[in-house]
Formats: sequence, C-alpha cells, structure tokens
Amino acid sequence: MVEENVTVSVHAQAQTVTQTETEGEDEIPWGVRYVGAQKLWRKGRGEGVKVAVIDTGISRDHFDLKDRIKGGVHFVRGKQNGHGTHVAGIIVAEMNQRGIVGVSPEAHLYDVRAFDHEGKASLSTILQALHWSIANKMDVINMSFGMPQYSEALARAVEKAKEHGIVMVASAGNSGGEVEYPAKYKGVLGVSAIDQSGRLASFSSRGRGANTKAPGVEILSTWPGNQFKKLNGTSMAAPHVSGLMALEIGRKRNKAK
Repeated sequence: MVEENVTVSVHAQAQTVTQTETEGEDEIPWGVRYVGAQKLWRKGRGEGVKVAVIDTGISRDHFDLKDRIKGGVHFVRGKQNGHGTHVAGIIVAEMNQRGIVGVSPEAHLYDVRAFDHEGKASLSTILQALHWSIANKMDVINMSFGMPQYSEALARAVEKAKEHGIVMVASAGNSGGEVEYPAKYKGVLGVSAIDQSGRLASFSSRGRGANTKAPGVEILSTWPGNQFKKLNGTSMAAPHVSGLMALEIGRKRNKAK
C-alpha cells in the first residue's frame, strides 16, 4: 500500500541570471571543476553509463543535451519547468565547443518525468519512476527531490534498486534542518550543498543521511530554449555526485575490458 496524500518536492531555489550560449568553447562551470572532473576525464568520461534523472522532465532539444538523452518515460504530462533540464546539464552537458560541460559528458541520460511544472509529485508516481529505472537497468538514479516523512513503500523501492546494483543519489533538502527522504535512506547517497569556498550553504539540510557534499550555489547549467541559468539548491549538488558515480562506473568497465 502507498501512503496517501504524500507530496514530494524538488530541491531548487530561486533562479538567477539567464545566459545564452558561448560559441567556440565549452565553459567548465565551477562545480564541475571543484569535483575534479577534468582530471578524471583522462580515464574516461562516463561513456555508455545509464543515468536516470527522475525530475520535472528535460528539454530534449537543447543542443548541449539532445545527443546525450537516450530514452526515458513521462508519468506526468503538461507544461514542464526548467528544473530537470538544469539537473541534466550538470551530469551530461556534452563537449561540443559551445555551452558548458557536465561532470560525465559521455554518459547516457534517461529522462524520467515524475514531477509537474510546480515541482510536485505524488509518492505513487515516484515509485513508478523507480520501478521503471530498475526494469530498464539504470546504473545511476539522480533524485533531486525529497519529503520530510518516512515512507515504507519508498524504502522498499530503494532497497529493490540497491539489490539490482543501482547507485542512488539524492539531494538532502533545502530547509537548513534535517535531511529529507529518500536521501536519508540507507543505500542512498544523500548530498548537502556547498558554496565556492567549500562552506555548507545556509539553506542546505545537514546531519544524519547527508553522506557527502557537492557544489550547490550559483550553479550554471542548461535551461529550456537553448539557454543557461544559475540556480541554488541541494538539487544542484546531487547531480555533481551522480556524474562522479557515472565516471567511476565507466572507469571500472574500461578496466574490466
């Protein structure tokens, strides 16, 4: 049984400046530099690693994303907002001499839409998204969302994904207080947000369940309409870690060849 009337929300705060693309070179955003992605690219860029982004939907025609998106499913219809597109760019924006570069620019992205244009989802839709990700053999699942209450049904779905060897990454939350679920479950990497000086952002949830920290302040990434925006939030921190996990999985596969 799924708990009734549970609302799950994405973890991003107010957007700031809009930027159009830069021609002739890829900009490497500060967060991608901070996590050491450039050094790791020498051993591979996440080629072929399957990353599901459970979110508000992704702008599939964005020039920095369109060749990286290999599939997906929409459990929610209607108008999108830019949250999922922003998260996607942090993970996979590709090296194409324009725009920006993501942490794992050769990973394969799957657009799993579970949220409406207000960044809200029902728990039952999140469960559908997780089951789809398991059935379609994802390697990594990015979950830039959360809810304050424990859910037995969500705990079971997370456990099932873990049994299938899927790496799950979730944002800790933006309340400045306790870490939310699913980040708080065992088997999920819960990610708090830091700023450019490495300090925990004031809005970031923290404490038990926050296994790691990643950049989440003034993060430049892709936005619908072939644009780019800077956002704040643990929603932006989680995909840096998802990208790193994709790089690690790719490296291990290359070694095993």
